[in-house]
Amino acid sequence: MTMSKRRTTPLTRAALLCLLLLMISIAVRAGHGLYRTTAHGSPVTGVYRTSEYPRGSCAQCHSTHDVIGSFPFALFRENSNDLCMTASQGGCHADQPAGATSGYPAQEADRMPLGSADPGYFEYNNGGIRLPGLSNLVRWPGQQVWEDVLHSPHRASPNMPIKDAFGYGACDNCHDVHGGPSAHDMLDTTYSGITKATLDPLATNLMLCLSCHSRNGPVSMNDSSKYIADYYDRTLNPGEASGHGVSDGTGYVSSGSRLPCYDCHNAHGSQGYGKLGANGFLLSDQRPGWYGLTDIRNDNTQVRRFCFGCHVSSDGQGGGQIEGMTLAQLPATPAAHAYVHPKHCYDCHGRDYSSSTSHNVHNPSPDPVGGQP
Repeated sequence: MTMSKRRTTPLTRAALLCLLLLMISIAVRAGHGLYRTTAHGSPVTGVYRTSEYPRGSCAQCHSTHDVIGSFPFALFRENSNDLCMTASQGGCHADQPAGATSGYPAQEADRMPLGSADPGYFEYNNGGIRLPGLSNLVRWPGQQVWEDVLHSPHRASPNMPIKDAFGYGACDNCHDVHGGPSAHDMLDTTYSGITKATLDPLATNLMLCLSCHSRNGPVSMNDSSKYIADYYDRTLNPGEASGHGVSDGTGYVSSGSRLPCYDCHNAHGSQGYGKLGANGFLLSDQRPGWYGLTDIRNDNTQVRRFCFGCHVSSDGQGGGQIEGMTLAQLPATPAAHAYVHPKHCYDCHGRDYSSSTSHNVHNPSPDPVGGQP
């Protein structure tokens, strides 16, 4: 019996070549020893969109068969935010029944403790050991919040450097699904806690945020965003208060440390503390009183709820532990330090974003602006 050889057509050879190149590309991106150590690549807790493939397998997102009929990079759908979120298409980060992950919002107990790799950083943990799993993402308020155009500018802003297939700000402006240099949340740029922020004059541990929120960021970014990096830059603003620095020196904090961005902001948006009303400006909702904060720059009542979320008033109200420390009670002078007072905090400490050295909440004046009590 004569065995006939199976002939390959040019189209078949082209498809095989495409498949080979695709798999090499995926291997390179997921390589460098990173992917299998990430939350997505773990064979124990990794991505599990379909039972057809092992947990954490590249094939959970990339098809190794239907190259011609699939989306770019052989993804199971187009390369958009919906790849990560839309439940009907197999996305994992869609809204949970409660609208957010079960660990949300981050609480002080979620900070990594002293002795851990990065004390102060928010990770759902047990005795300093991070608890893995999708439901334990303490910074994820859910798809509905992320897609709210009023309270999630990172998705809606036309200034976002990377846009998805539909023109929205893409998740990979901050995250790398294959793993990156950050030890946290699959972030693609170094981002760590307060214990590494003191001596470095440029606060490079916060570059994930400061690389965009700078004069090198998007051209059309507004003033209140483009000077943020300068307010954290101790070569421009050497005062201890720059970068919203602290002088307490307890907990995870060295005297003069600058607060990490995540202590006040959540890059994904907000639903408000206790779901009482979303905040603007990506303000976090993890502290009592932080709800409905849509104009803290001008609204006296809102800004006082915001500031007294951490600071203790002169009559002993507000505040609470932050970064492992409890802030000292504000002095009785001026009178505006009392909990119930009509004065706007920024009247004394600054609301000016017009220059690299102006005073505002990111670079608060330690003394009353203009000498006004």
